[in-house]
Amino acid sequence: MSNYILEMRDITKRYPGVTALDSVSFNLHPGEVHCLVGENGAGKSTLMKVLAGAIPKDEGRIFINGAEAYYSTPLQAARMGVSMIHQEFNLAPQLSVAENIFLGRAPTRRGVIQWRRLYQDAREALAMLDAAIDPKRMVSTLSVAQQQVVEIAKALSVNARILVMDEPSATLTDHELAALFAIVKRLARQGMGIVYISHRLEEIFKIGRHVTVMRDGCRIGTSEVCDVNRDEIIRMMVGRELKDEFPPRDTSPGQERLRIERLSRNGAFSDVSLSLRAGEIVGLTGLVGSGRTEVARAIFGADPADSGNILLDGAVVRVRTPKQAIAHGIGLLTEDRKGQGLVLGMTVRHNILLADMNAALTGPFLNPAKEKAIAGKYVRELQIKTPGVEQIVQNLSGGTQQKVVLAKWLLTQSKVLIFDEPTRGVDVGAKVEIYRLMNAVAANGVAILMITSELPEALGMCDRLIVMREGVVTGELTRDEADQEKVMRLATLD
Repeated sequence: MSNYILEMRDITKRYPGVTALDSVSFNLHPGEVHCLVGENGAGKSTLMKVLAGAIPKDEGRIFINGAEAYYSTPLQAARMGVSMIHQEFNLAPQLSVAENIFLGRAPTRRGVIQWRRLYQDAREALAMLDAAIDPKRMVSTLSVAQQQVVEIAKALSVNARILVMDEPSATLTDHELAALFAIVKRLARQGMGIVYISHRLEEIFKIGRHVTVMRDGCRIGTSEVCDVNRDEIIRMMVGRELKDEFPPRDTSPGQERLRIERLSRNGAFSDVSLSLRAGEIVGLTGLVGSGRTEVARAIFGADPADSGNILLDGAVVRVRTPKQAIAHGIGLLTEDRKGQGLVLGMTVRHNILLADMNAALTGPFLNPAKEKAIAGKYVRELQIKTPGVEQIVQNLSGGTQQKVVLAKWLLTQSKVLIFDEPTRGVDVGAKVEIYRLMNAVAANGVAILMITSELPEALGMCDRLIVMREGVVTGELTRDEADQEKVMRLATLD
């Protein structure tokens, strides 16, 4: 009898032009948290989607509790005791929180949904995460972090023996993350086997027993967490030494590019003022829910401000729509790439050209050859892992999709670029590439506003930090002044 709750043997998955998984084996003990790491495109999510029945394998075998398992859909996998929290949300935005948590499993009596019991069951599921979310709220009204909490509650509400978590912590606050870790450890103590995928390597050492590293569709190795350190894991992930995690650059800001004066939006933020200079990277940070994203959307015209002024190169500009913002030279790389940054059913080529189709015109007509040449240029420069520019974006890994969004805005040659969580769900190697690209963009005179929840990233990349709490700016720090303690003090200031 096998000691494993899960054995995946020699799993292979091929797509046209690429082998996503090359004879990968993976084992999981009952009662353990097994961390799965690797660069974007390494095959982590693909392997787990095979396990969850979301995509079919071409070769290999899966054993659950020692018996070979045969299934081909997520529903069949769930019946085998496998549940997966996907990196990209699988929620119905026009349904309530409770309806999403128990989608297809709502309590009924004689065919009629028992709403009172449904909402109570949802409250109990959310209480496990210490999440104060109204189960009657529409999912479309929730923040990205709140939607992630709903996804976790949904997965935990299923009586699973094997739970896969694909980047569950990407948008969680420290408080929510602590609650998540407590639940994960309790579930492991109860005998559940948990596969935990994360780009935040520090989490491995807090929660994992084993760690498996993948690269280019292959399993590089499996170790006990206590036997490896962060540098060793990075070397296995990228196949090389990774130095200068935050690449240095010479900072010599030019003239003021953007200024916002006492910008306010009712219920979101009030009296926010800040300025950006050419060649400068300014961080806008604070806890999730502090109003950072809302300010960015107002500057971009996605959610117009109720009062205040936006000045570009010293002149007041009217920005009531994204189209006006783009015309003025303002771009926004959104926090939610799937819902707002990409058209998932379109190709890499079309997505890169979305914000500036004029770049591919010949006279009044789009020139497909120009489109391919432009898209190909950014695929090469950003090292986007795709078989070609005609690949459908939804078939790419999450981090690779993020690079496509970045390419779209680099094409516009904007004066001001707002990066909202630009490295969310991106591996450590790809992060360095994005940081270098941001530095190069700033060196060309673009002013960058960078919104990030990761304090080391904010401290390592930004010339100045502006801290928000509950919709107001609580302070500003220069690079020399800023440290984690000072930022957190401003972010939690009473």
